[in-house]
Amino acid sequence: MSVLAHVQRLARQDKQKVDEQRREKHLPVARALRDPRQAPLIVAEARQQVALWRSKNLCSADYIEAWESLLNVPVQAAEVLEDAFSSSAVQLRQNSPFVASVRRFKIQLAG
Repeated sequence: MSVLAHVQRLARQDKQKVDEQRREKHLPVARALRDPRQAPLIVAEARQQVALWRSKNLCSADYIEAWESLLNVPVQAAEVLEDAFSSSAVQLRQNSPFVASVRRFKIQLAG
């Protein structure tokens, strides 16, 4: 194996590891989106984040529109957060509006 091929393979492995860590961090949020008592707060916070992205042009319109659509059906948003195989799910998690929720669940799990 060439040095370049080896480096590329290592880079792919590193990216897959980061993608999986990102998915794992979102799993508590996905569970909450399936809970009718928790989903409204999670969705409201995510909508605020997406609105900020839109108002300040902080994110691609493609991601903004995708998340706006997904937030209309929280179970579909949960499916994206849980999906380990779809490249679009991986990309959407890279631009996740659930930062506040991820942090809150991380603190709750640690405490």
